[in-house]
Amino acid sequence: MRAWHGLLLAALAASGCTEPAGNALTCGEIKPARPVLVLGSDFVASALGRLGADGCLTEIPDFALGGDASLSIGNAGPFVSVRVDGLVYAVDPETLSLTRTWVSYGEDETKFAMPCGNAGLVSNPHDADLDAAGRLWVARYDQPTIGVVEPDGSFGGAVDLGSFADSDGLPEVEAIRVVGERVYAAVDRLDRCALYKPAGPGRIAVIDAVKREVTGAIELGGRNPFGRMVSAPWDPSGSTVAIALPGSFNAIDDGDAAAIVDLASGAVQGFGEESSLGGSVAEVAPAAPDEAYAIVAGPEQANATRVVRLDPTTGEVVATLADSRDERDGGGYCHVGLAIVGAHVLVGSKPPCAPAILAFDRETGRKAGAIQPERLPPLSLVPLP
Repeated sequence: MRAWHGLLLAALAASGCTEPAGNALTCGEIKPARPVLVLGSDFVASALGRLGADGCLTEIPDFALGGDASLSIGNAGPFVSVRVDGLVYAVDPETLSLTRTWVSYGEDETKFAMPCGNAGLVSNPHDADLDAAGRLWVARYDQPTIGVVEPDGSFGGAVDLGSFADSDGLPEVEAIRVVGERVYAAVDRLDRCALYKPAGPGRIAVIDAVKREVTGAIELGGRNPFGRMVSAPWDPSGSTVAIALPGSFNAIDDGDAAAIVDLASGAVQGFGEESSLGGSVAEVAPAAPDEAYAIVAGPEQANATRVVRLDPTTGEVVATLADSRDERDGGGYCHVGLAIVGAHVLVGSKPPCAPAILAFDRETGRKAGAIQPERLPPLSLVPLP
């Protein structure tokens, strides 16, 4: 697929086109303090975008990304994972080109056979990160193991996380982070034989990167750690992260709704209760020890979303920035992608609401602007260093 993509780009360049067909440039009123990488998708096709400090959004549809991709930042990112193909790409944040490809599974690996007869993909990468030696560690949702790709691109084996699995045999490895010589992997622990019901408290597996073995676990105090681990801006070591703990999206669960975790020490600061939030935290982004932002999805079938500011020290909602229920058609699961950039909170909006990247002032909570993408709705936002 990548070879065909490269030939297409070469053909377009030879014909006088300097960019692939379908590129778009839109300039608006949002001028972030630093650039933001954007993944756009309608779950059929995907596009990479870059919102620059000049307020202009560049969108480049990419045939290699399909309709089910995810963004990671990691130590040497950004990366984009193509789940259905089991591939991870390195992204050039300036040109939005895919500069390197990793295959996240071995030649002899097959789909994991679950006791209830279900089967997923061979790998289904959800997240990735590089260690200091240049090895890529891959969170593989459909295997009971973490994949390790060597610096030369060869598949180097796997680390078994089967001890974290529930009765279906899979731990559902969702997110991964390398800090020094340790690898940290968040596991959802969802029972696929019971319609993906959370089977127990969420955990972060602690792995020795040199020995490639599990050395411990961090108990998160909530269920279903969902999405990537987001770095806390006040800790330059990258060891402090925030993660959402939505449990079941269609129920009000007990336990913490989100957590700030010191990976090095294993200390966990859980915060928020779904009963007071009125739903599950789908994404969380920390700004300061007493300031975090979250996308909250209600338990009703449409999972209507709100964007709120929380105080992690108390778990209280300080302000509501946006509410999809205020939309003309009653909203739904509209808000996706969350980023703190300087004085602004950026959040994506997708159908059934109007596609846009929205900006809110951190000090006042008021809407500061918006930009409408021309190609695909935003699905994920990652501030660039």
